[in-house]
Amino acid sequence: MAKTETVAAQGKISEIVQGLLAKRAGRALTSADQNLTESGLTSLDMVNLMLAIEDAFDIEIPQRRMTPANFRTVSAIENLVATIAMAA
Repeated sequence: MAKTETVAAQGKISEIVQGLLAKRAGRALTSADQNLTESGLTSLDMVNLMLAIEDAFDIEIPQRRMTPANFRTVSAIENLVATIAMAA
């Protein structure tokens, strides 16, 4: 991804995460490296996050890539999206 695309992707991912955090814990996302489960997202929230990411970026996340590590932070999700986009 180009720098502009990376910034746009991170913004879109942050917006999705912020919406989930606001519903669940009323907390704010403070950095791209903030641990999302420690911030209050549940396993069900993570499933909803994965589905929202697939929809927002028009991608399908392979089952083998659906790991907690790939959804731990906004940065990790951004790397996952970039990797899948490059493989397409």
